[in-house]
Amino acid sequence: MRLRLSSQPILDVDRVSKIYCRQLQRSLRYGMHDLLLQAIGRNREAKLRPGEFFALKHVSFKLQPGECLALLGANGAGKSTLLKLINGLLRPDRGTIRRRGQLNAMIELGAGFNPLLSGRENTFVNGALLGLSRAEVLQQFDSIVEFAELGHVIDDPVRTYSTGMRMRLGFAIATHTRPDLLLIDEVFAVGDVRFRMRCFEKIMQLRDSGISLIVVAHAINQLQRISNRALVLDQHQAIYDGPFDAGARIYEESLLRAEPDQKAASPYHDARIADIRIVSSPTQNDGWQTRDSLSIEVEIHCQTSLENACLRLFVRSPGLGILGGFANHATGFRCDLKPSVTRFRVTINQLPLLMGAYSIGATLYGPGPWDYCDRVETGAKFQIVGPPIDPNGFGIDGSIEFQHRWEGA
Repeated sequence: MRLRLSSQPILDVDRVSKIYCRQLQRSLRYGMHDLLLQAIGRNREAKLRPGEFFALKHVSFKLQPGECLALLGANGAGKSTLLKLINGLLRPDRGTIRRRGQLNAMIELGAGFNPLLSGRENTFVNGALLGLSRAEVLQQFDSIVEFAELGHVIDDPVRTYSTGMRMRLGFAIATHTRPDLLLIDEVFAVGDVRFRMRCFEKIMQLRDSGISLIVVAHAINQLQRISNRALVLDQHQAIYDGPFDAGARIYEESLLRAEPDQKAASPYHDARIADIRIVSSPTQNDGWQTRDSLSIEVEIHCQTSLENACLRLFVRSPGLGILGGFANHATGFRCDLKPSVTRFRVTINQLPLLMGAYSIGATLYGPGPWDYCDRVETGAKFQIVGPPIDPNGFGIDGSIEFQHRWEGA
């Protein structure tokens, strides 16, 4: 295991803000003005100028050696901007960033490869850009090629590589340099499932050896395997910094709040899903537990009768999408709609969902599969708050609990 003798943070982000301007010409004019102010030793005004907005606002956190921080937030929350600030690709407009030790970033894997050079040549060039000497790259070369599984094409020009092959080579180079801090941005789509599992294993090895990690990914079930802490960004500000499980729940809640209740027009009937609500109470005051029962009431408005309608409910996770659904036709229950209000109640016995935020949506059809009436993407919302899941995979993890029984063979 890699030993760390210092207790100082490997990274200190102190009230960092980044400001962008939506108009190019105005942005260029502001940039020239700010450069002139820097030349005479003055700072820009504290308030936003016309057309400007905060891409990040007053974000602060510290990262200790060996920590793995998951950076969570919806698209546009500021995650990639924060990584680029930490990496030095951008300068903060306000606040300070202090780094200690060597930093590597896997933000756009393979983006710096020369397409005319071979994979071998690009490995040495990329390694030099990451701070390795030729002798150090040579020492790691066989391991890099073996990990990327590109031995058969390593001397071919990179322009002949697929996107996945370039990303695999970039990942292999970045993870073999052994930095003090590694930034990882949405690289878990590298290669096939087998190779992604190897990437997870490699990242866990780096974490266990004492390397600090900041990881960005939208799939909570992937992040919970490697992260012990989460920083949640919402509306360009940090709204949570703490243990991963609670952070994941807050992140999914923010996604649910951002989802509009979308309804589509009906080409066939005037029937509308007016409301989806939860009518049962949780066993705990702060939310439902796995295996609790959940009762949902759906209210439908219509002006004319509609016999033998089909009502389909589905459970959605903001991070994973639709987890599953069910319809009354499957059980033989008949839904006849009467003017002007009809209500139906559905009870899910023993919820198989693990910790997280979820929502119930619904689709309404007439008696035939083409008789579409209405759809609500995000209706009733609820939380599963326990029991705690195990991010190391030694208990239960993921989003679904599987009923099972252990016995000796």
